[in-house]
Amino acid sequence: MKKDALTALRESLRDLHLRAGEPSYRTLAKQTRAMSHTTAHAVIRCDKLPRWGNVELVVEALNGDVTAFQALWAAARNAQPQREPDSVFEAESIVRAEGPQEPVLDLQDEQEELYRLEGGPLEGGHSGAVWSMAFHPDGRVLASASGDGTVRLWDTAEGKLLREPLRGHEGAVVAVAFHPDGGLLASGGSDQKVRLWDVVSGRPVGDPLQGHSGAVWSVAFHPYGRVLASSGIGGTVRLWDIRSGEPLREPVIGHDSFGWSLAFHPDRPVLANGGDDGMVRLWDTAEGKPLREPLRGHEGAVVAVAFHPDGGLLASGGDDESVRLWDLASGRSRIEPLIGHVGSVRSVAFHPGADLLASAGDDGTVRLWHLATGEQVGRPLVGHTGPVRAIAFHPHGHLLATAGADRKVRLWRSTQPPDHRVLYRRIDYLHAQLKAARGIQDAYPAMIQGLVASTGPALSEGEDGATGT
Repeated sequence: MKKDALTALRESLRDLHLRAGEPSYRTLAKQTRAMSHTTAHAVIRCDKLPRWGNVELVVEALNGDVTAFQALWAAARNAQPQREPDSVFEAESIVRAEGPQEPVLDLQDEQEELYRLEGGPLEGGHSGAVWSMAFHPDGRVLASASGDGTVRLWDTAEGKLLREPLRGHEGAVVAVAFHPDGGLLASGGSDQKVRLWDVVSGRPVGDPLQGHSGAVWSVAFHPYGRVLASSGIGGTVRLWDIRSGEPLREPVIGHDSFGWSLAFHPDRPVLANGGDDGMVRLWDTAEGKPLREPLRGHEGAVVAVAFHPDGGLLASGGDDESVRLWDLASGRSRIEPLIGHVGSVRSVAFHPGADLLASAGDDGTVRLWHLATGEQVGRPLVGHTGPVRAIAFHPHGHLLATAGADRKVRLWRSTQPPDHRVLYRRIDYLHAQLKAARGIQDAYPAMIQGLVASTGPALSEGEDGATGT
């Protein structure tokens, strides 16, 4: 009797587990450096189709053939009963899981192309999957974090590495974020540590921030720059004083197991945190307390969260293949879920000026959505040969960076004219930088006077102690 596709995948996973010596699920979870033992157990049991990202991690940890298992997973995914699509946009966007050597097919050729791939992948790329990316506030530098244990800084104008990769984590680097003034970079990894880097020199700043009991999956700076938040396996959220490197208070228990994603409100002490329990929690970081009841609606882990630049909306994406838009004033979904991805939604990002949201997923596509209607805008962006795990808009909005399991970092250029709102925000940023510089300049006289007062006569004496004439 011919086996069904899910049974074939299940038996292959269990056979691989057996050939690897049947490590315990806790041991297997530690080997993946990215999941809980319950998730590892669920993958091996395979009673229902696991998401591809988890299968990939388990197969890699057991030294299996990732390409062969991807084909088995895709066959099982395509063999599942197809539900009726919720909207015409979902119906037009259904695609099959990608094969290992070619991108997902685009089925919307008649639609306008909003972003166009700019050349090939950036030169000098990673040797492991890319998990996270962030643009420098001035847009000239792009940071990427990878399973190869490095953070790489790219010159976005030249498409080349700025310097040697930043090394220091003992394992995969899965989170990265720039400080609002651009001088510092934070990274989090499977070694349970958060590290700070000087962006100009590429050197570590201080000792690693330690306290997490599992991999650090997300890091985010408060918009004023004094506070850094981190979360990961264990479900805790930690707040750090970046000047001292010390925790600001006891960690917040955000979720039951995984705290996948973090995002700070653009101008309020509010932190959003998505987790394995399918909820988005909002925290008042000044008080260390929940702001309101969790946002509920996802039917699976919430893997990605992002605030709109104006602060009125929050986007979330998850394992249930949906993207949701939340009105922060009411705590309710603003519109129906955005449906189009096949597989987990790994990353979401708001355009800095336009009414546009980008999402990326395990189906290898990046999709663009209109905020008011929830409709897909333009054709899905295809070019990666595996799950897309990270996306980031340039501060001006004219570039979109994407990266994922295929280890490639790609830049896409907008085909649309500049948005005036982006220019206004850029002017505000430059004004803030100028104000800060003037503040430092104004402080110089007082600093010099203080130095003179503290040193006293020493400034007027020679090296031999004789008074100068």
